[in-house]
Amino acid sequence: MSGATDHAVEMDGLTRRFGDFVAVDDVTLNIAKGQLYGFLGLNGAGKTTTIRMLTTLLPPSGGTAKLWGHDVTKEPLAVRRLVGLVSDETSESQSAWTAREYLSYFARVRQMPDPRGEVERILDEVGLEDRFRNKLIVTYSTGMKRRVEIARALMGHPKVLFLDEPTRGLDLPAKREMWNLLRRLANDEQVTTFLSSHDAQEIRTLCSEISVIARGRLVYTGATCRLGADLDAFEERLIALLKLEA
Repeated sequence: MSGATDHAVEMDGLTRRFGDFVAVDDVTLNIAKGQLYGFLGLNGAGKTTTIRMLTTLLPPSGGTAKLWGHDVTKEPLAVRRLVGLVSDETSESQSAWTAREYLSYFARVRQMPDPRGEVERILDEVGLEDRFRNKLIVTYSTGMKRRVEIARALMGHPKVLFLDEPTRGLDLPAKREMWNLLRRLANDEQVTTFLSSHDAQEIRTLCSEISVIARGRLVYTGATCRLGADLDAFEERLIALLKLEA
């Protein structure tokens, strides 16, 4: 029965081809509900293609993928209701709108019972100060724009967050606040985060388990701590994995 699973994300032989080019090659991976999971890869490694398939933006060429037991191909609407996404493809918010206007639009689309209250709650969660909420997004700093995008991804209480460089542009205090928010969502609401980041410290801090993809294939899946006892050792091992000829 759909949804009857302990896993938030299930991939079994997931594959995507573009003509003769295999962008994602036979990826099998299970991620538990409520887990902060790291997914790393160089540009062109297949990371973004994998995320696009999991969020129903791109159909698989082979294999299967499920979110909370719902097949991404057979039940795309059910999957979309479960998902929040922040990526380069979604980073251009409506700069001619204020943060309140932008998020109110999505609250109405998702048919929130209290759109205004939901917008204020989420803006509080991501730490956007009240004095900026009625100002145009085009006037925001990079970090403030990122907060708005994360707020949009949290609209409607998603069960699975797909975050690509979520703290890019945030200063250290704001980054720490965002880390604490992701931990709280995982612990209190069993929200699963599928985190892609080039910040090795962020990955080591948040994710107890990670997968590394290189040339479309998984080259490592396991405990983050196994890659190194400290940040330098972790980065050296991670670089070696990212450059593997998979």
